[in-house]
Amino acid sequence: MSVLLEHDNLRPVQSHLDELTWRTTLIFAAVAFFTVAWSFYVDSLLGGLLATLQPCSGDCLNVYDPAQWSAVRWLTCLILGIFSTIPLIFFHLLQFSKPGLLPSEYRAFRRWLTVTNLLLLGGTFLLIQEGLPHLYEMGFEQHRRAGLAAQYSAVDMLLVAGYCIWAFLVVVATWNAIAMMGIFGVLNVQTADFWRIRLYGVGSLLLMLSIPEHATSMLLPLLATYWTTSELIGQKWFSKTLAVHGVAAVRLDAEGRRRRVAMVDCSCEGANPHYGHASLPGCSTVDVESLCTNADNRTVLLEHVLQSGITDVVITGCDGGACPSTFHTNMSELEVAVHGLDLMSLQNKRVHLHSPELDVQSAFFTIPSLFTPAVSEQMLLKLVEQKNWLRNRIHILSEEESRTWGTYHSPDQLVVPRCRTTKN
Repeated sequence: MSVLLEHDNLRPVQSHLDELTWRTTLIFAAVAFFTVAWSFYVDSLLGGLLATLQPCSGDCLNVYDPAQWSAVRWLTCLILGIFSTIPLIFFHLLQFSKPGLLPSEYRAFRRWLTVTNLLLLGGTFLLIQEGLPHLYEMGFEQHRRAGLAAQYSAVDMLLVAGYCIWAFLVVVATWNAIAMMGIFGVLNVQTADFWRIRLYGVGSLLLMLSIPEHATSMLLPLLATYWTTSELIGQKWFSKTLAVHGVAAVRLDAEGRRRRVAMVDCSCEGANPHYGHASLPGCSTVDVESLCTNADNRTVLLEHVLQSGITDVVITGCDGGACPSTFHTNMSELEVAVHGLDLMSLQNKRVHLHSPELDVQSAFFTIPSLFTPAVSEQMLLKLVEQKNWLRNRIHILSEEESRTWGTYHSPDQLVVPRCRTTKN
């Protein structure tokens, strides 16, 4: 069983493997076709590229290993074949990954692919036309001043140029990924370490495995620059709080387990008079219009639960029973406990509200899985001490009173309902 969004369909694993197989086969066939097609024109292309990169006049470029030149020639054909099939690759990547991504993740992924492709094409053109020729010219001037003869390996010159373009791609792709995930809310203070390990780890591994042997001395400065610049670019989002209100802090329950609590401030389509008052220290707050009837609201909550590592969801308006079974199934798969304060039921026992935020706080303190009876009583007494007018004006509903209309209470009396918990 897996977590399913409202628009998802449950498909067997084999169907995903079959889809991956035919999409990959189609891409490989297209790359092979364009690789063979480019092989008829690659010689003139490499000749023009070497003419652009050559820092010296005359016959100063040599091929010392014909077999290595052949390998570079076919590698160039392969790279050009991949470049030629980028639109097809992007289309199949987006189509295959869309069912497995959250909406914000899919938007960030789509924007990342588009912007990275444009930056790669523009950066490659500038490197070949401006950056690398100037770099090689500086090296040639150093050799000339040292009295060395200008005899360069054409293969090494192309390999260094290819690695520079590859390193540029890795670095820019990382920068762009950080920016896109930050803009679309995927990257924040609670997911920063998660994405640091994955982005920096994959990028560093790609740079280390692909660097030419004669350029290994540049690896450590390159990695240091890569990490430092990525941190500077992502500084804004690595410390960014969540799009919802507040941050879910780690708290320990009676058994010493680590818990993160998210308050779901649900207006219940305007029927919940406590809407807008679910703000508690140490809890994040997700504002929704109607959790039980609005699929988009449930998706927003699910994203927050996944990205923030939430273990407990507290619904303010109802007891959670009105939410569809798919919602509870997803919470069960994520091992998230759903609590319902059922504050709307207080309208049957008290018409006017004196302090709706106190109703939220007092009901929250009665959640049995988060607070033991002794701690719950202590928290309620502390609340009474802070609000002197509450003395002798607090009433905790019994199980029978919670199920029936019960006795009418005055507006200035604090009525504490019984919290219902769906244990997942």
